[in-house]
Amino acid sequence: MEEWKKEGALASSLPPYAYSPWKAGRTKEEQSEFMEIEEIQIPQGVESLGRYTFYGCRNLKTLKLFDDVKEIGGGSFTGCSSLRNLEMILKEEGTSCIKDVVSETFHEMYVRIVFLNTDKRAELIFPEYYEEGVENTPARILETHFHGCGYKYRQCFTDKKVDYKRYDSLFSTALVYEKEGILIPMAIGRILYPYELSEEARKNYENYIEKNLEKCACFYIDKQMWHEVYEYFSKRNLWNKETLEKTIEEASRRKAVDITGYLMEEKRKKFSRKEKTFEL
Repeated sequence: MEEWKKEGALASSLPPYAYSPWKAGRTKEEQSEFMEIEEIQIPQGVESLGRYTFYGCRNLKTLKLFDDVKEIGGGSFTGCSSLRNLEMILKEEGTSCIKDVVSETFHEMYVRIVFLNTDKRAELIFPEYYEEGVENTPARILETHFHGCGYKYRQCFTDKKVDYKRYDSLFSTALVYEKEGILIPMAIGRILYPYELSEEARKNYENYIEKNLEKCACFYIDKQMWHEVYEYFSKRNLWNKETLEKTIEEASRRKAVDITGYLMEEKRKKFSRKEKTFEL
């Protein structure tokens, strides 16, 4: 990887095409390296990214930024068809370029916000959407129609800060347009990391989780944070015998040994005494 330095220190801005495989002068080996890279972290202290910074990084999946970055040049995410994850490290009251990143992408984006010098976090999802140009013949104009609620989610910013209240208010809209693969981690993420989460919004997310408990449980069988999610279910006393049994069956089918063992122990602790009493 390249480093950009100025008078012995890291430069405060990156030049155009900084990580692009198509930057002039790159060798074939360098082009291949930049096309195949999956994760990039912009060093702390960099304040602006030039035009087409990541242009053509087709396998880039995760981008990590500090809130030092205030400006991102146009076309920076052109050709970044695999980009799905943004990790933003920022001061709690600081501004960020989250909107600039998610506004440049049409597919779903998973945003993790880590607040410096605290244990606070936020997990947000910006669903995908697409634009369609529709001709209004009588008016002789071309109208832009937006499909999916991802466009509305990308408007949840005020002065380069996330508007969490507005973000959470869109969940009722997401219920209409989005698939379970988006709704489940969206609800779980806000519940587990409730940064600026109102009581009303909390109840809306919790209601969705409780009504779809089995689907939520099975969704996390092959996810890294399964233990955290299942601990939440236990703490909230959400598990019922039928859901546990079906989740155990699915975990066993997927050969998730650790999860199967954990769930069987949950079932034993929660229901074995009742079953024994019933038998007597």
